[in-house]
Amino acid sequence: MSINQLDIHHRNQVLRAYFKGRDWDKNNEYSLKRFLVENSLELLPKYPYLFDDEWEVESSRAEQGRGDLIFTDGSGNYAVVEVKWIDLKGPTDQRSSSTRRTSNRKKRRVVEEQAKNYSHNLASLLGDFVSIEGYSYTNESESLQHQITLPIDSSNTF
Repeated sequence: MSINQLDIHHRNQVLRAYFKGRDWDKNNEYSLKRFLVENSLELLPKYPYLFDDEWEVESSRAEQGRGDLIFTDGSGNYAVVEVKWIDLKGPTDQRSSSTRRTSNRKKRRVVEEQAKNYSHNLASLLGDFVSIEGYSYTNESESLQHQITLPIDSSNTF
């Protein structure tokens, strides 16, 4: 997939305008995603361009899942970011119950694995890239958690 700079700039502008204008959506996970996009230049400074949102991890196969966000530097380096809202307190406001901790640990592992798997999926879709980093982002932390880097490799096969 060949992507030119004009496409990257245009996509970035359109997607950022979408997130900025969609301030009425109070879904917790969407709000977290919106916060990440609005603060991405500080949280993910190596990747100034928002490249995609809710992307199909396998072309024309939406049932295989959708990735949350892709950022790029415009020079062949990409960051796949999976976002997950984790209910820290639960419906009964009991943050420390063992069931709650187990449930949150499972959700955290799921988003971490998605970041890794979707990074590989993006590599397959792009074909030609310099590097891809996978990150998870939850409301448990103020920073992104690095999960994987697909190294620079002339064959890019996985």
